[in-house]
Amino acid sequence: MPYPGFDQPDRPLYIGLYASAQGIRAIDSPVKVRILDMLTRQEMAFEDLVEGSGRAKSTVSVHLKDLAESGIVGAKSDPADGRKKIFFLDSLYLAGADSAVRGWFDLDRYIPKPGPCEGDPGAMFRFILSSIRLTLMNQGIMIDPVLRIAGLKAGKALYPCVEAPGIEQMIENIGRIWRKNRLGTIDLEQLNPLTLRISDCFECIDLPISGKPACAFDSGVLSSLFSSFYENQMITVETHCYAMGSNHCRFVVMESGSAGTQPG
Repeated sequence: MPYPGFDQPDRPLYIGLYASAQGIRAIDSPVKVRILDMLTRQEMAFEDLVEGSGRAKSTVSVHLKDLAESGIVGAKSDPADGRKKIFFLDSLYLAGADSAVRGWFDLDRYIPKPGPCEGDPGAMFRFILSSIRLTLMNQGIMIDPVLRIAGLKAGKALYPCVEAPGIEQMIENIGRIWRKNRLGTIDLEQLNPLTLRISDCFECIDLPISGKPACAFDSGVLSSLFSSFYENQMITVETHCYAMGSNHCRFVVMESGSAGTQPG
C-alpha cells in the first residue's frame, strides 16, 4: 500500500519543517507545500512554478513573497533572460508530518519478534535503525531530509577509508566496507552516468512498500563520497528501491546542476 502522504502534497494536515536563517518554520499551506516540494528537487522559474502548482500567477506570487520574507525561498536573475527570476530553496528541509497517515501499516508486522539477539552485528544495527524509522513513519513523521544530512556527514568521515586514485577502485573499496559490515552488496552498473546497484540494502529492505525511494541516508553518503572524489558538488538520485517494490536499490550520481533531469 503506497504511503498516502507522499503523493498528496495538497493535504491540509501535512506540515513541512524548514530551517532558515530566521529560524525554524512550519509550513502547512497546501500551495506553499507544493511550491517547496518542487524547489526541494531543483531551481525553477516562476512560470514553471505556476504550471507545476496548478494555481493562478497572482496566487503563486503571493506565496513566493511570503516564503521569501520568511527566508525559506530565494531568487536570482535568470542567466538566459535578466528580466526573469529563478527561485531556489534558501533553507533546509528538516522533516514532514502528516497526521492523516498515522497507522497506515501494521507496525508489528515489520518489527520482528524476537529481535536478532546475538551473532550478527549487521542484523542488530539494521533492526535498531528500522525500528526507529518504522515507528516514526507510522506516526506520520518523515525524517528523510535529516537522514540525508546525516549521510552527508557520515560520507565525509568515511571518505579517507575508501579514497583511491581511480573511480572503479574507490567503488570496490566502498563495496568492501558495505559487505564487511553487512550493509548490502554494491555493484557498479555503469560509469556514465555513474550508476550503482545495491542488493540487500540495510536501509530499506525491512521497510513497507511506499512507492517512493527510501534510502535517504545512503543517498547522502554516496553524494558526499563522490563529491570528495570529484572535488565537485555531486548529488545521488535513487531510481529503484525495495520500498518501491524493486528487488534492489539503484543510485545515479551526477553533478548537482544536472539533477533537474531525473534519470530513468
